[in-house]
Amino acid sequence: MSELDERNDLERMRDLRGRSKHPWIRRSMLALLGVPVALALLGAIGQPTNTFVAAGGGARLQLEAPNTLRGGLMWRTRIAVRAELDIKHPRIVLGPGFLHGMQVNTIEPAPESEASRGSRVVLSYPELKSGDELVVYLQLQVNPTTVGNEDTSVELDDETRRLARITHTTRVLP
Repeated sequence: MSELDERNDLERMRDLRGRSKHPWIRRSMLALLGVPVALALLGAIGQPTNTFVAAGGGARLQLEAPNTLRGGLMWRTRIAVRAELDIKHPRIVLGPGFLHGMQVNTIEPAPESEASRGSRVVLSYPELKSGDELVVYLQLQVNPTTVGNEDTSVELDDETRRLARITHTTRVLP
């Protein structure tokens, strides 16, 4: 019998003689690849959104944002303002981390005007009467080269008088 015939032994090839564990090793390795996907679908891992609230000065400010992001990730934040008293000139002041190392895709509803206050962005909206609510959505994307902690604090002002502030830091992973 030639060397080729010995390697092509029917029992070894068809019946997996001496290799009965190999298919189970492959199957278990494939199953392990599905574990992170299953955990992500169940919400056990990922980048959950957290809710932060501050109240005072006749208003309630709420921020929904993740604490941790990865480079290249598109993400959303929600800022809600509920006026307990009239706010003549509502301004949402965004921390510098919203622009440093980030691309702003959209801000909805669009502010009446935008300005800067040092390294912060100020979004101006129309007057809010007592009981009114303003909800602002920001959609952003992390620059792939951004790494570290970013100040993503949010402040609510009536013109220049601070009504409420949420101090928030977002950690950006590579």
